[in-house]
Amino acid sequence: MLFVLFSAKTNAQSITLILNDPDKQSPTNVRVKPGGEVVTTIDSRAELATVHVIAKEGNYFLVNSYSTCSSDEMQLKQPGYIHYSVLGIFISNYANIAIPVYASSNKSGPLEKLKISDVFVNVLDYKNDMYYVFYKKLNKKFWVESKYLCNAACTNCN
Repeated sequence: MLFVLFSAKTNAQSITLILNDPDKQSPTNVRVKPGGEVVTTIDSRAELATVHVIAKEGNYFLVNSYSTCSSDEMQLKQPGYIHYSVLGIFISNYANIAIPVYASSNKSGPLEKLKISDVFVNVLDYKNDMYYVFYKKLNKKFWVESKYLCNAACTNCN
């Protein structure tokens, strides 16, 4: 409630993603570097949190702050990395129409049209106002325009 285009750290424009860790036994680890030592944790077990992403490196996103529904934005003591598998966004297609999804961020002809709405997808990348996402239920990766997405953890995006 993220992936392959960059091998080096990317300082593209910042985005907000939803932290939706399926492990409800412990808080989410924030690491000093991708796969590195844990420097802090973010607890989203009781309520979803949003994280402010400032860069991407491999399968990890660099975050510098987070907030929950009941708290204001909290700055991390130092930016840290969170794995893509616990970060994402909602496809918010309230018109319930078949939306175009693409093979690349340049929108060179839709890959296909999917009739999906109100589902959580993991974000793999962001470019040109498009998100590269992984939809687990269909086992599909595709690019989708941001106008079909919602990154609000505490409200809907009607």
